[in-house]
Amino acid sequence: MSNSNKIVSIHLAGVGLLTALALALMFGAPTRSAAGVEAEASAPDPMAQSPALAEELERARSSSTRGGGGIVITPNPRIEDAYCVKECVSVRKATPGATVRITGAYLDGVTKVVFPGKKKRMKVRYKAKSSTAVRVEVPRGADDGRPFVIDGSGAKSNRAPKELQIVPKADIPREVFPVRGPFSYGSDGSRFGAGRPGHIHQGQDMSAACGTRLVAIKKARVAYNAYDDGAGNYLVLANKGDNTSFVYMHMIRPGKPEVGEIVRAGEPIGRVGTTGTSSGCHLHFEYWIGPWQTGGKPIDPLPYLKSLR
Repeated sequence: MSNSNKIVSIHLAGVGLLTALALALMFGAPTRSAAGVEAEASAPDPMAQSPALAEELERARSSSTRGGGGIVITPNPRIEDAYCVKECVSVRKATPGATVRITGAYLDGVTKVVFPGKKKRMKVRYKAKSSTAVRVEVPRGADDGRPFVIDGSGAKSNRAPKELQIVPKADIPREVFPVRGPFSYGSDGSRFGAGRPGHIHQGQDMSAACGTRLVAIKKARVAYNAYDDGAGNYLVLANKGDNTSFVYMHMIRPGKPEVGEIVRAGEPIGRVGTTGTSSGCHLHFEYWIGPWQTGGKPIDPLPYLKSLR
């Protein structure tokens, strides 16, 4: 073959190769690398082409959970109960400014709690929250009804199954029974004055399930909140307005209020337990005339406890 013919053949071969590459890029046909391995042409990246689309997809990913190979949307918040825990007349009767605890599921995204109002619905922010509970303060102007919650996406929960009554602060009782749940005064060994190794029993035992809520009997200042090998987790309340003290022992965990804090009648202070020297879940309750262990003296609390029922 002449040199001129060789040049024409090489030129045509080059044109043919360029044409094949162009067609491969247009129709997604496989191309060969220098090592002869087929590689598929990459599809355009929509994330790179559209920043707005990328932002939208990222937002969808952050608000959803992935499971089973697909996208699972977080369910709407759900309420199982709503009850008063502070500044209460009872569990179902709260006062303006009272603290209400709402329990349920999928509550970690809650941004607002909605109360019925005397003129319109009242939306308030939570004080604390988790996936299963929200704490909120009852707004002034709230009315009887069943509150519900709203999450950050605007999804609403069901209304609380039971009505929460809103009553004046003047309705808060001056004295309440300390155990909020079923209990028993037990046998003679649970009484004040019963024999104990090296001493006599200085209080009244009340058997109740571990975890049963304990509340302040009346307005008082927290004098002690500590742990002792015998008493376990204990709390001493110096009652306001008289020279008496109440003692709660064997609580399941340290008391809620801090030393020096003022608690009111019915305010939660802890839960029944069996810490320290204890053979079962119960509250060991003491009634002292004067300060506890520093000049006062214990008396039999049973008559007083029975007067509160």
